[in-house]
Formats: sequence, C-alpha cells, structure tokens
Amino acid sequence: MKLESTPIEELFVLHRPVRRDERGFFSRLFGADEIAAAGRPTEAVHVNSSTSVTVGTLRGIHFQYPPHAEAKIVSCAAGAIWDVGIDLRPSSPTRFQWFGIKLTPMNGVSMIIPEGFGHAFITLEPNSTVIYVVSAAYAPSHESGARFDDPVLGIKWPIKPRVLSEKDLAWGSLTDRIDELDTRFA
Repeated sequence: MKLESTPIEELFVLHRPVRRDERGFFSRLFGADEIAAAGRPTEAVHVNSSTSVTVGTLRGIHFQYPPHAEAKIVSCAAGAIWDVGIDLRPSSPTRFQWFGIKLTPMNGVSMIIPEGFGHAFITLEPNSTVIYVVSAAYAPSHESGARFDDPVLGIKWPIKPRVLSEKDLAWGSLTDRIDELDTRFA
C-alpha cells in the first residue's frame, strides 16, 4: 500500500495493489499494518457498507465532533463514486478546502479521511457499494453535517446530485455555525 499526499495536510489517497487473473481481481481494502507502515496508523472500530442504487446519489457531508471524531478509510467495492474529504479543523490553513477523487474497485484507490474532516460522496454508476473503515463508534449526540451545496465549501460535484436524504438536505450553512465548529472541534 502506498500513501499519496493531497493538497490538504493529513488527507491521503491510498493506493492498494489490485491483483488480476482469469477469475477477476483481488484487493485488500484495509490492512492496519500496511497502512501504518505507509505512514498513517488507523484503528478500526467499525466497518460499514452502503449501497446506492441510483446514479447521482449523494451521501454526506458527514462528520462527528470530539471525543467521537472519526477517521475513515473509504473504498468502493462495486460501481464508482467520487469521494470528497473536507477540512473543517479550526486552526488549519486549509480549513473549508476539499479534495475529491474517483474510487472504483479496479483502480485500487481509497481515501483516508482524518478526524476533523467532513466526508461525502456521489455515485457515478448504479448499484455502487462503499466500504468505510471507521476509527470511532457512531455517536448521534456528536454527529453533524453540512449541505452538499454550502457556498463556504464550493464543492464542484462531477454530476448533478439526484438523490439526497432529508437529513442531508436539512444541515444548516457552515457560515451560521462557525462558532459551533470552533468550540466543538477545539
């Protein structure tokens, strides 16, 4: 496994070997030892899976506040997604900047999203399945999010979102929640 830096400190693209033969392909989605050896130790508390049936399904932007902030390693097991990490850390010089990359089963690319970041993705193919290795348990009292179209972030989605949850549409603007972000991420 190899880590590739992004323009945002601590947000990494993980390149996983994909072995192909006449049967198909094989790739390890998570290896704590290999990821630590590549420079980003990550503890796995939960491994989650989501499947989105429709192209243009957008999930996120999601994050959890400390002490339940979570790092995620995100991989696509079927279909294709465009995955996004958003820096929300109050003291970061890249605060509110984002980085997106296409994940597919065959390209061997995952994203390592650290604590203090928001996460979202949009499906590029039908029946896309995403696997998340998460470093903290889900804590509803520490959960938060941002709208996919928040002008503070200015995310340039590769396709128009078609399916979003009511919960994801209800997140308020980050502009109105700066004090909350600063206090709860401190």
